[in-house]
Amino acid sequence: MPSRPKLPEIDLIRAIAIIAVVLIHSTSGATLLPIGSGSQTIFFILNKASLFTVPLFIWISGVVLFYTYYDRWGPGMSRVFWTKRLQRILIPYVLWSLFYYLFNQFMFHGTVGFDIIYFIKLLISGNASYHLYYMVIIVQFYLLFPLLITVVRRFSWVRRALIPIGIVIQAGAYVIHHEVQPLPEYASLFVSYSGVFTFGAFVGIHYSAIAAWSERYRHLTGSIMCLAGATFVGMLLLHQYGRASFGNSWFEMALLVYCMAVPLWAVQWSLRRLADSPRLSAALTELGAASFGIYLVHPALLTLWGRLTPIQDQLWLYDLHTIASILIGALCSWLLVRMYAAMKKGSA
Repeated sequence: MPSRPKLPEIDLIRAIAIIAVVLIHSTSGATLLPIGSGSQTIFFILNKASLFTVPLFIWISGVVLFYTYYDRWGPGMSRVFWTKRLQRILIPYVLWSLFYYLFNQFMFHGTVGFDIIYFIKLLISGNASYHLYYMVIIVQFYLLFPLLITVVRRFSWVRRALIPIGIVIQAGAYVIHHEVQPLPEYASLFVSYSGVFTFGAFVGIHYSAIAAWSERYRHLTGSIMCLAGATFVGMLLLHQYGRASFGNSWFEMALLVYCMAVPLWAVQWSLRRLADSPRLSAALTELGAASFGIYLVHPALLTLWGRLTPIQDQLWLYDLHTIASILIGALCSWLLVRMYAAMKKGSA
């Protein structure tokens, strides 16, 4: 069966997600400014409103995998799939984990050592750097994908119930972790994101119909996204200022609704930009295509820039430093990725 047509809007959605990643990491220090200051409030809102990004990237993976393979998956494809996908992510993961293991030692301690057992533990947990846990989650979904797509293709009721099944698994893991027994490396387990992945899988199977639906109901999905996002960030602000206290489950529910609404809004927004904003679309397409490289390299640049952090007493300087962090994390990382791609192309 021939391949389905490519989805150019996916790169625009990746661009949205990688911008949010950089926003989170660039503003994390500024969220620790004195509570009550305007700077802390603004950067806190930006930081927390961007927390949809990892679920959005995982949603994209679900969409792409099921959109690409659902109509042509066969029983003999598992090994080829694993070899292709895991090579593309495992090799960079190991190399960049090694880089950050050594780089962070030098930057924060001034010395460099290598403990193979400790490094293997870092690889398994995704803790060689604060952003690498995402790679561990994706590897888990890649390992599970052949089984999942086989079950979905064989049982129509599973196909129809993909989203609630994923949400139930995610909710069950949450209850076990918080109420029964903490799960080791909970944030790096696939069950923490099963709802958004199966949502992506469902969209990948029925992409054309859901893209049309998202366009027809764009005001509804946009309103839900804004309301859920404002509720999530608002609860965090109230908690920070000591004005109200909420159970963790309320934060999780608001965040889940927010993270489920963002992709639907992003699909129709990206399709509309492709139709009426060619220059913006071209720039975002390039940014989205470079998102994996930006994701890998930007923490190193932020660490280097962080060595020049001004004292918090000079808020205006700290504000400028944080804004510069956002630009460096996004644009300088993008430039490095483009330079690497050009060098690789030139040597081919």
